Amino acid sequence: MADISRISRARVRAFADRLGLLGRFSVLSLVSLAVLGLVLAHFFAGRIHDRAVATAAQEAELMVNFGITPQLAGADLDQKMSPEAINTLDSLLHAGYTSHPVKEIRIYSAHRRVVYSDNRDAVGTVEPDDAGLTTAIRGTTHAEVTKDHGGAIEVYVPLRYGDASTPAVGAFEVYLDYAPVAAGIRSDTNRVFLLLALGILLVWGVLFRIVAGASRRLRRQAAENEHQARHDGLTGLPNRGSFSDQVTSALATAAAGNSLLAVMIVDLDRFKEVNDTLGHHSGDELLREAGERLTTALRTGDVLSRFGGDEFAVLLPHVDSVEAAAAVAERLCAALEEPFVLHGLTVHLEASLGIAMYPDHGDDVETLVQHADVAMYIAKSSTSSFELYDCRHDRNSAGRLALLGELRHAIDSNEFTLHYQPKASLETGEVDGVEALVRWIHPERGMVPPDEFIPLAEQTGVIKPLTAWVLDAALAQCRAWRDSGLELTVAVNLSVRNLLDAHLPESIAGLLSRHALPPSALELEITESTIVADQVRALDVLTRLNAMGIGLSVDDFGTGYSSLAYLKDLPVSELKIDRKFVNNMTEDGDDAFIVRSTIDLGRNLGLQVVAEGVETQAVWDQLAMLGCDVAQGYFLTRPLPPADLTEWLAARRQDSVSPV
Repeated sequence: MADISRISRARVRAFADRLGLLGRFSVLSLVSLAVLGLVLAHFFAGRIHDRAVATAAQEAELMVNFGITPQLAGADLDQKMSPEAINTLDSLLHAGYTSHPVKEIRIYSAHRRVVYSDNRDAVGTVEPDDAGLTTAIRGTTHAEVTKDHGGAIEVYVPLRYGDASTPAVGAFEVYLDYAPVAAGIRSDTNRVFLLLALGILLVWGVLFRIVAGASRRLRRQAAENEHQARHDGLTGLPNRGSFSDQVTSALATAAAGNSLLAVMIVDLDRFKEVNDTLGHHSGDELLREAGERLTTALRTGDVLSRFGGDEFAVLLPHVDSVEAAAAVAERLCAALEEPFVLHGLTVHLEASLGIAMYPDHGDDVETLVQHADVAMYIAKSSTSSFELYDCRHDRNSAGRLALLGELRHAIDSNEFTLHYQPKASLETGEVDGVEALVRWIHPERGMVPPDEFIPLAEQTGVIKPLTAWVLDAALAQCRAWRDSGLELTVAVNLSVRNLLDAHLPESIAGLLSRHALPPSALELEITESTIVADQVRALDVLTRLNAMGIGLSVDDFGTGYSSLAYLKDLPVSELKIDRKFVNNMTEDGDDAFIVRSTIDLGRNLGLQVVAEGVETQAVWDQLAMLGCDVAQGYFLTRPLPPADLTEWLAARRQDSVSPV
């Protein structure tokens, strides 16, 4: 029985679930109102019945008070009534005093003996046990419905010779036909039922309309809440939780079909600069447009999700090969390379993308996402837009994460120092400027190479306080050199985050004032990629720096892709030829051609040209022959700490010997 009961309850719950909220309300409210209607109908039917009985009692009392009592004498109740009295009562009692047909009439003496009845056989009989008769003889009218006489209303009325305070001397009993009463009750009850039914249906209709509207609003709200719980509020894309569920489902399908699956993590490079510089509204607009572009680049059935910030995730549930996944990755990266236009400003973005494949790189959501994230960070630090996960990346990734945490602490702990590399005139050999290069003296790892921590700093907000520290330290050293008689110009590299900082000119002006240096004592080096991020904002900052009298130099010239398009508009005074062209120029004709063309371009634009990476006498001589202005590289010296560089400069000036 218990099992049957549980099954029944389960079926009821299943049926209720299928009905839904509105269906359950409809059924329950209709049943409740129907039960209420039945109760009310029963109540009103009872009231109608009681009213009919009370009306019969009143009619019987009228019959007694105005018809019977005036015709009776005391002897009529104590003795046998005379025929004349009987005839008189017969005429009176059937003269239409009541609205119901009379079935039988009796008059009792105080001793319960029948002294009159239209049923002559009953005259003289005694009714000792009748409760209604007892009530009437005691002075109270009694009425009830009885089955006697085929269904009738039996009424007992006290007989008195005086007012209601005098004792009863007998009782009057009448049986009134109940059929008309029952018909009236049915008619009245039917009317009540009809009115109640109409009222209940009206109430139910109003409630149904209200609840239906509320139910629709609740369903919409529930759908919106469900959508918001599983989608990103900014882009409308599935969020991390929804993406995880879809990957889980896709993994089950891939496992059953023995097929491949790819998970990708996409990170927008330079997004934080745009967000910090142009504001969150522009950043939000950029994210929405990036999401639309990525969606357009995907295949039907692929899933794009926003994980938060500037990070997106992609699921390729059906992919034939690693090459097919790479082709999708190329389309995604290409979709983001087209310029974005935000409020009239052109912004260039690129993406770093990591790929993890099922089953080679993991068989669960967490592992695939983690490995795709590792591959993305490798792509960010390499020249490739995307990378496929390799287990060897994990070791590098863990080290990078640990290094990033320590990098934030290193600035406050003063773990950085500056080394300086001199720049010498190819014509005279004189050194009149140095480039400041930051070094990290890690308390446990020792000297950390710049190529390990500078990319990390540029990918995060650490580069801004790090550059501020470098500027302050370099200008302090420049002041110390000038105080000792060395008139050197110091060059500092700027990142894209620095160049997009609208307050940078004011900050540098404050540092120059603090160290009592003229603007000409400082030179700022920028790369072509820093300008491409936001040409309008970068040009504004550079123009203001140039107006202050600060020297501006384009570093690594020739490695960008739009050099000539914007170089003529930049307020720069110097070009630095990238070392990869200079190193092999004596052996590689193409490199020599690039160097010669860059020198000619610089001279035609009135710019000083600096060659980086000069390591041999042969390269020095060829550069001098081509008309290059300044050389920098190991042929002069490696970057040195301030004290060592001071000694090197003193020895060089003492010897007064050019390295030519």
